[in-house]
Amino acid sequence: MGKRRNVPLGVALKEARAKIEGASSDAAKADALCDAADACALAFGRGEAAASYYLRAMRLVPSSTALVERACKGLEHRPRTLESLLWRRLGSDPADPEHAPRREATIAALRGLVTVYAQRPRHAVRARALENLLRLL
Repeated sequence: MGKRRNVPLGVALKEARAKIEGASSDAAKADALCDAADACALAFGRGEAAASYYLRAMRLVPSSTALVERACKGLEHRPRTLESLLWRRLGSDPADPEHAPRREATIAALRGLVTVYAQRPRHAVRARALENLLRLL
């Protein structure tokens, strides 16, 4: 669905919740959760709700880089909320070979954090440290 600025939050959330309930696969449910997150991300005071929806989607399909990128785009104007979300995503990611398909999604999360930190001069060292880590991966 993407961002729809002309639809009231209540309507967008109702539509997204109906899609969540009717989803027949994890991918479809994750997409519907992101629709709800996108709606919340546009609403004043709903950043944490948006992050919660995005995180639920990422947990359903942990190997999806598209979900990580969608969250980064949806929360680009809420850097602290995005930072928290990405750290929670990284913290829940097991680092064993059995979960190798998640590697690209993990790299996308790290890149998202680099972007967040690069926009804040106070955190430039964090951005450089994560860039160094990404070069090792």
